[in-house]
Amino acid sequence: MNYRKVMTCAMAMTMVAGCSSGSASSATSSGSTKGATPVTIAIENDMNTMDSSIATDGSSLSMIAFCQSGLVQYGTDGKITGDLAESWETSQDGKTWTFHLRDGIRWSDGTPITTADFVYAFQRLVDPATASEYNYLATAINVENAAECISGEKAVDELGVEAVDDSTFVVHLSAPCSFMISLMSFPEFYPLNEAYVTSQGDQYALSPENMIYSGIYTMTDWQQGNRYTFTHNENYWDEASYPQQQIDVKFTQEIQTTVLEYQQGNVNYVTLSGEMVDAYKDDPGFTNIQAASVYYLCPNMNDEYMSNINLRKAIAYSINRESIVNDVLKTGATAIDGLVGRGVVTTTDGTDFRDMAEEMPSYDPEKAASFYAEAVKEMGKDATVEIVYDNANDTSKMAENIQQMVETACPGITVTLNPNPKKTRIQIMFAHDFSIGLTRWGPDYADPQSYLDLFVSDASMNFGQYSSKAFDTLEEKATKGEDVNDFDQRIIDMVEAEHVLVAEDYGIMPVCQEGGAVLISTDVEGYIPLVIGTGAWRHLTKTH
Repeated sequence: MNYRKVMTCAMAMTMVAGCSSGSASSATSSGSTKGATPVTIAIENDMNTMDSSIATDGSSLSMIAFCQSGLVQYGTDGKITGDLAESWETSQDGKTWTFHLRDGIRWSDGTPITTADFVYAFQRLVDPATASEYNYLATAINVENAAECISGEKAVDELGVEAVDDSTFVVHLSAPCSFMISLMSFPEFYPLNEAYVTSQGDQYALSPENMIYSGIYTMTDWQQGNRYTFTHNENYWDEASYPQQQIDVKFTQEIQTTVLEYQQGNVNYVTLSGEMVDAYKDDPGFTNIQAASVYYLCPNMNDEYMSNINLRKAIAYSINRESIVNDVLKTGATAIDGLVGRGVVTTTDGTDFRDMAEEMPSYDPEKAASFYAEAVKEMGKDATVEIVYDNANDTSKMAENIQQMVETACPGITVTLNPNPKKTRIQIMFAHDFSIGLTRWGPDYADPQSYLDLFVSDASMNFGQYSSKAFDTLEEKATKGEDVNDFDQRIIDMVEAEHVLVAEDYGIMPVCQEGGAVLISTDVEGYIPLVIGTGAWRHLTKTH
């Protein structure tokens, strides 16, 4: 299998917050047993669901990873290792993956975990009745008949997965997939017990009492919008290796208050807002991390104004990315002129995707003014556009600064702001009821396909209704067509596809690659900085 070299950077961890200082923690828990004192994590974005088939937001996926497990996981060294699967192998042509489950693995209620649970999970993901926004992951890894199952053309029992016996699970692909194994750590592919899920009906995964668990923890308290508690699962196959007895996840939007709790030893992981970095950068627990997530403006291509390419060009050249990351965010974010994040994937000779990209639009207020003048001529009037965005602190600051930049560079344009809770913003964008969305995407696997798949013409998460034959053709060549077995050529195809999206059609306007300024308690170990995926918190342990 052809794996690429990846640089270590953080997963989309801007949702995390909370951490106790080493001195405070050691003073209050001196002499206690390792793992006996709860680890408390604060999150700025609340979770939406504990149903692994439909979860899409980072907070939900991270919490599911606490209490559910998949075939594989990321170990403390950041590398893939077995979890519920003890071993696996691939066929010579890379199209057949065979996983061997461990002996004696059980759900939290004592029921055996078998390969039938994985078959059901895969089938439920692609079932049209589930309406999973992440069903495309099955097509991304080329599972046989995935697209036909999602569309309803074929029954889900025709999906290319099978339980050879209770411990041998086979996945059949229509084409090889170089990132297959890493994606098996993703919650959408975690096992589900069909009998249990069916018995719960529409109450499944709506409370701790409506779930059974395959992972390191069980969820024992669920206070939506407040606090979530996870307790050590004694039925987990490797429970002896995880001494941490309890993890608390606390939802807060008051970061300053949370930092005070960190200083008092009441919280154990906190993400700082930009204006707080200078004040806390000398704290022993301060860490500056780079995430793989990219913020970008997504124009609605069917909007009265944003359908005009010269207006899209004007906005693209109005954005001073360096000013946003250096003067506004101050979180370790970096300016980026494309969609695919730096450090996510390299070619076989070590060249980063971003270094292969052709020239992209950059800050140029004179060009912005010129393109806007052309747009006004074509439209017959000045434009009025609205930016919809999450009402989190850093996102709000970005939106406000972009508003000022665009109105300054394009005299006559009116830019209004529409902040919303994240869930509402996503609903607005799914309904295509917006002119510009300020959004963020983090890859689910280390391949540019994880970013670019969003913009295929019929993609379920193509919020801006972007459609390009040239883009679709390049994507098809790379993911299912003539270049699917040539890793480096696939990368070249996707470099060209990104250029069509960003620099020819102005289908998005990149802003920055996310960073994270965090405080991590000196008495907490086991955090995994991941370039992609989930499970960064599942190995956390309080040392005393």
